[in-house]
Amino acid sequence: MSLEMVKKFMTEVGWGFLATSDGNKVGIRPMGSCVWMGNELWAATTDGTEKIVQLRKVPYAEYCFSDREGKHVRVAGNCTISTNNDDKLKLYETVPILKKYIKDPAEPTYVVIRMKPERILSMAEAGKGYKEIELPK
Repeated sequence: MSLEMVKKFMTEVGWGFLATSDGNKVGIRPMGSCVWMGNELWAATTDGTEKIVQLRKVPYAEYCFSDREGKHVRVAGNCTISTNNDDKLKLYETVPILKKYIKDPAEPTYVVIRMKPERILSMAEAGKGYKEIELPK
């Protein structure tokens, strides 16, 4: 599977799960606004949520996108929390459903998780093992 195939798979399944930790407690939650922006994976969220508190403490996370048959992709890397209005507007304009939940992209509580992937793994068939996907340069 190539990176382009990973991106297509993520679009097809729609929702992924984000795992974060504060060093003691782990949290995992569904995320539906994940998109590739260049070589980074971006997602919209709300400041102050458990995932943001955890990412500020331990800025590393992993997403998992899976279909019904168990085929899945895991994307892990360092994360930054962007409150930059240019980033917020760019994601807001790229992901139309955000307009349903966020009235103004300059809202202070709206933030962007920006992940720089360090590892991408794919499992094309359950039980067949992982294949490492070449990272974007």
